[in-house]
Amino acid sequence: MSEYRSSGLEYAANGDQARAIIQYRNALKIDPDDAETRAAIAQAFLAQGTIREAEQEFTLLSERFPDTLEFRSKLGEIALMRADWDALERQAEAADQIDAEALETQALRLAVRYRNARREGNRPRQNEISATAQALLEQRPAQPVLLRIAIENIATSDDPTAALPVLDAALAADPRSPELQLLRISLLADADQMDVAQDRLLDLARLYPDDPRIAGLLVARYMSRGRVDDAEAVLRALADGSPISDVSMRTMLVRFLKSTRGSDAALIELSRLIDEADDSPAAVIYAAMDRSIRFDMGDRDGAIEGLRRMLDDLGNAPETRIVQVLLARMHDRLGDRPAARILVNAALEMDPGEIEALKLRATWAIDEERPKDAIVDLRNALAQRPRDTELMTLLAAAHAQDGTRGLALEQLAAAAEVSGNAARESERYARALVTEGREFVATRVLDVAHSAAPGDIGVAVLLADLRMAQSDWAGVTNLLSSLRRIDDPEAISARATIEAALLLSQGREAGTVVDGMLSADPGRQVAFTRLISGLVARGDLDVARAQMDRATARRPGDVALRLLDGDLYAAEGDPIGAEDIYRALLDEPAAGDTPALRLFSLLAGQGRRDDADALLANALAAYPASRPLRLIESNRLDVIGETAGAIALLETLYAENASDPVVANNLATLLSAEGADPAQLERAARIVAPLQGNADPAVSDTIGWIAFQRGDATGALPLMRRAARGLPQDPQVQLRLGQVLVTLGETDEARLSFETVLTLAAEDHPVARAAQAKLQALGG
Repeated sequence: MSEYRSSGLEYAANGDQARAIIQYRNALKIDPDDAETRAAIAQAFLAQGTIREAEQEFTLLSERFPDTLEFRSKLGEIALMRADWDALERQAEAADQIDAEALETQALRLAVRYRNARREGNRPRQNEISATAQALLEQRPAQPVLLRIAIENIATSDDPTAALPVLDAALAADPRSPELQLLRISLLADADQMDVAQDRLLDLARLYPDDPRIAGLLVARYMSRGRVDDAEAVLRALADGSPISDVSMRTMLVRFLKSTRGSDAALIELSRLIDEADDSPAAVIYAAMDRSIRFDMGDRDGAIEGLRRMLDDLGNAPETRIVQVLLARMHDRLGDRPAARILVNAALEMDPGEIEALKLRATWAIDEERPKDAIVDLRNALAQRPRDTELMTLLAAAHAQDGTRGLALEQLAAAAEVSGNAARESERYARALVTEGREFVATRVLDVAHSAAPGDIGVAVLLADLRMAQSDWAGVTNLLSSLRRIDDPEAISARATIEAALLLSQGREAGTVVDGMLSADPGRQVAFTRLISGLVARGDLDVARAQMDRATARRPGDVALRLLDGDLYAAEGDPIGAEDIYRALLDEPAAGDTPALRLFSLLAGQGRRDDADALLANALAAYPASRPLRLIESNRLDVIGETAGAIALLETLYAENASDPVVANNLATLLSAEGADPAQLERAARIVAPLQGNADPAVSDTIGWIAFQRGDATGALPLMRRAARGLPQDPQVQLRLGQVLVTLGETDEARLSFETVLTLAAEDHPVARAAQAKLQALGG
């Protein structure tokens, strides 16, 4: 046992936590109760970023050894990382009972006090607590809780680079910590020492080639500043510096090129890589990526045939599994999930731990509302790839679907943490927290993300929105300072909105800023629209109306402002005022079809169908090429029973743009109406297949109904249940759900669905008559 533990400690000291954990597990097989090994594996989990497992281990240890301060300290550290303030207070109190004078106990008490000061917006108190933490850090420069307090406080000050000496001292004590290195690099970049930061990031990327945070941070920093060429140069340097057999950095480069330069650029790079790889296994991976991109470009049959030929040639080679999963994804996107399942099952028979196959199977389980199955597969995948943020995000979705929102939030938190607080993961986590009513925690998450990527406008704007909602105008002022350093039209628009909101919140005149928004620059008009929308969202309708009236008085002929004025009247509950403005703009050429679209929505919402239809006819005569107007017309034709005309119009719209999800779903819905022949159903399935996984209940209804009519009632049921939950007032959806339930023998539930239809539709409506007939057939 001691040999396994010693080997694990050696791996951990070199930063290889994954191998360390394997060795610790071997030791625990011999003696499951060994406390030293348990503590070592818990620390390895914590260093690796698998927070939940670390917490479980430290919890077990604290229960067995309640007087051991180390375990309480680690649980407090985890609580701080997860922003679980109740848990932090509990651990601080427990530590106080063990040894009130210990450094770990003092650190936890300071963390609780700092959090309270942050919540109260008491900056002097925060500075005082941070100074105490920095003084204690002299005793132990890398103490994680103290370091977090000091760095967070300094990073949100006017001079974030003042944290560099604190970090340098911590790195002297723990030089191999990638987290500390990444934070130091962020601060160097903020101090306009980008060359130094880039060199250090490149060094770290070579030292930790499997850590996605490092390359991701490099690319994110450049992309947030619009420096695409520099981002590409970084990825090329990392790819060229990796062994020829290592495909990870090279495939990352290809994906980057596809997203920034387009598919053709990615194919050119793949061609070069295929030639460079010669007959090695890497060439197979690059060739499979080539087929995948060509599939996305529209060559679906050619891409599928190419992958099939590759499978024939590969036999049982390890690369077979990769090609099988890619081919499965293609079949799934074309609506042939049974064929996709066969391929995934084959890949998992070769290797039950094939990560991409597990990921795809878990995605299907979520789509089919089998969250527990998804959780099993995703946990198996994460055990092999614990820093995969996509796996973490999927696991969060599965937990949310399973009703365990706390676990879902934990996974999103872990994704943000593991990604080095990358912007998108942090933004996703923050939005989830907001839906839970945890705005203060969301603000903290975004604070860290903003510190890591100060040039990311999306994070800055969301953080500003939260701070404005909390009336944290000092925090808003700090964000404005960051945005002023970004020379980008989107940043200019964002900061104009925030500046105006800041002035208005203080009861000050915002005329100069608002006038700037209304200049000829369209981006500034977008800023004014965002300002009005934000005021409406916060319930400040009086302030919004005052600014709107002021703007229209200064620019009475501005069409965009007049449209916005109509929208504001509608938001204020004044449909007459909104209608007057929209009608006045109908003959304004500069307004295009927008006034007609807004007015149609207003009239239809009031139940004035004749007025709405007359408006639609006139608008189509004026703007016959308008896609939105033609889409509304197709809906009208369907409602009045002219299905052939509706399909013809949708076919035209689909031919113009096959990627329009609304058009694709509507066309597939009409093609798959009850009684459709097999050819129609097959075409409908292909049209709607790219929308698989879409959260729109109307899409679930379409895909589920097509599956049912093609004989897959079992696969249709979870989709139809989701559609019925999302569209509870749609009698057609309830009727279809009932029919699926009858086929599966769920007669009691089917009867409830048919009875629901009768409460939603008039007695003489065809849907109601169909439901009544189904009930009679069931004997009720």
